[in-house]
Amino acid sequence: MPSPSSSSTTPPALIARLTSSPELSSSSSHHHQLLLKSLRELKNQIIGNRTKKLAFLKLGAVPAVIHILRAVEAETGGDGGEELVGIVVQAAAVIGSFACGVEDGARAVVEAGGFEVLYRLLKHWDAKVVDACARSLKMIYMSKLAPKYDFSKQDSLDFLLSLLNSKSESVTGLGASIITQSCQRGLEQEALCEIGVLKKLQKLLGGSVNQRDACLESLATLIKSNPVVTRMFVE
Repeated sequence: MPSPSSSSTTPPALIARLTSSPELSSSSSHHHQLLLKSLRELKNQIIGNRTKKLAFLKLGAVPAVIHILRAVEAETGGDGGEELVGIVVQAAAVIGSFACGVEDGARAVVEAGGFEVLYRLLKHWDAKVVDACARSLKMIYMSKLAPKYDFSKQDSLDFLLSLLNSKSESVTGLGASIITQSCQRGLEQEALCEIGVLKKLQKLLGGSVNQRDACLESLATLIKSNPVVTRMFVE
């Protein structure tokens, strides 16, 4: 017979704890700690475990976690204490893990509006939140289901430049991943080069191994089958 502690971490029990928590606005510090513990346990169970991911997906884990992100966003109004910061960091990690390597997980994130929430939280005041959301979005962009950016639009170009100009390697890596996933036409390749993206990516090659790999992949996307961009690259 399973012990009470083991039965409390089964998928149904964990989801019940996440969805039965009181609203954050009326929660005590104790409830925040319990929510943080539940999110951390969920993350630990699903990382690298496709079977567990599918089990939790069937129970509605992704909408439940995104609801928590929205609640924290509404409660803090761009601010908040360390407990709420920790909740966002763990929730973002959970969302990214669900989408990584499991198309059903990526689909669930897209359908539940996870992209919009994570993108808004890139403007959060706490660097840990920004880093966690950028890493989560980067994992989601490994899926073909991730929304594509239209680089013929100025607002998409401006947003991409804001990512590549960030001091956070997680955020610049996200920008590189967006290029790899969304840039598919010659006109888009040339439009990105005209605003300085090619030179920016070359400068970012001096960063960490992960950043360098992301930039190399996006550079290959920019240059692919485009002699005009290739000449820009070698000049």
